[in-house]
Amino acid sequence: MKFSPLTVFKDFSSFFPMVWAILRGRWKMPWATLFWALLCLAYVVSPVDLLPDVMPALGITDDGAFILLVLALLHKDLEAFRAARKNAKNALADEVSRPGKPDPK
Repeated sequence: MKFSPLTVFKDFSSFFPMVWAILRGRWKMPWATLFWALLCLAYVVSPVDLLPDVMPALGITDDGAFILLVLALLHKDLEAFRAARKNAKNALADEVSRPGKPDPK
């Protein structure tokens, strides 16, 4: 996966709708991705690191590598979320353009 500005923009614009869908129970996020995302957040915020952050270049390298790993995991889930949302919109558009038979009541 390449981290281009367009990819990052698409992922960022899809992230909050995906979180909202997860909170409402309309999208299931894999437990492994959720685990790694929470672990990454705790590691970046925590003062305990493998390489202390006071080292000019090396201190941030381990944090950056962990963040890139989690971004790659999230990218796969965000692509799946965008594809599912696109399919749902297409199904809704098909239903609106070709309505079924009316109820014989």
